[in-house]
Amino acid sequence: MLREYSTNPLWNVLVEVVHSLPLYNAHKAYFIEKVMPERPFISYEELAALLGVTFGEAMVILYESRMTREEVEWELARRERPRPRFRRAAMGGTFNEIHYGHVALLLTAFTSGEHVVIGVTSDELVSKLGKQHPVKSYGERVEGLKQFLQEHGLEERSTIAKLEDPYGPPAYDGEIEALVASPFTAGRVEEINRIRVEKGLEPVKLVTCPIVLAEDGKPISSTRIAAGEITPDGRVVKKL
Repeated sequence: MLREYSTNPLWNVLVEVVHSLPLYNAHKAYFIEKVMPERPFISYEELAALLGVTFGEAMVILYESRMTREEVEWELARRERPRPRFRRAAMGGTFNEIHYGHVALLLTAFTSGEHVVIGVTSDELVSKLGKQHPVKSYGERVEGLKQFLQEHGLEERSTIAKLEDPYGPPAYDGEIEALVASPFTAGRVEEINRIRVEKGLEPVKLVTCPIVLAEDGKPISSTRIAAGEITPDGRVVKKL
């Protein structure tokens, strides 16, 4: 399993070297946009050959871009984690039902920040977002989130905030140093940083969470779960 490499003391050195490569971000974006939809479970050896990059760069691209159900479960069971880089990080979501995509986002946030501000969309904001499936009330969604945090010993390291707009606390809280987001929502950090600069605050750093793939190679999402296509852990629902 690729994520087991992250326990090697030299892994962080490899990541640092790969991040310094001038074309790394372009290669990563190409993989997410062009390669992963067609070959979701490509190996790092195959990706290295396809992109013409080293095995090390291909490994980091996959580690930061993609997760499987087994990798999420491995991360959940992992006892030792690297020390967070930031004192205070933030993330947000609707959290209609805690699925493995949410789990990956939460784990990335708590690995990044000593304390995590979790924004949960209000009922009013949900109605404006035009969700394609029924959404539970704010209170029900918060209770589900709290249950997850309690089960994994993360409640004391978190603060839950109601999101009345797409930006939330990262736009005005000067203590927040990092914003954790999926590749699909990472673009919002530019808008948030513009607002922060206007307020005289330091820009936040972006931490991108890997996309979690279901058994069929497509991303796990609340829409797919509500449609009965997959379970919250990414198993494909067999049709009778």
